[in-house]
Amino acid sequence: MARKTTSAAEPASKAEPEAAAAAEAPTAIEDAAAKGPSLKIRDLVTRVAEATGGKRKDVKEMVEATLKVLGDAMAKGEDMNLPGFGRTRITRSAEKDGAAHLTMKVRRGAHRPKHVDEPLAEDGEDS
Repeated sequence: MARKTTSAAEPASKAEPEAAAAAEAPTAIEDAAAKGPSLKIRDLVTRVAEATGGKRKDVKEMVEATLKVLGDAMAKGEDMNLPGFGRTRITRSAEKDGAAHLTMKVRRGAHRPKHVDEPLAEDGEDS
């Protein structure tokens, strides 16, 4: 009995098309990279310096210190609630190749600046 040979365009079984599609599909990291540029520390320092009017050297020290504190909090598994950034919590963590791999959920709402003039309660309301 002669065996039917398959070409690259004709998969031999139903499992092969799924494997081929998975091999061709971009990973989450590749997909994120394809969506747009990433924020680098240099860009972050520039943006913060522009927003605050501070000197880049001073801003860089503050940004680096802030990122270190945030990294330490993530390493401890702490949830964070940071206005302007959102609420974060670590949903999974694993140690691979000597590095911590963290999966975080971030919930962001509309950023509403605080108004000092707003009363805590309406007139006539008791707490």
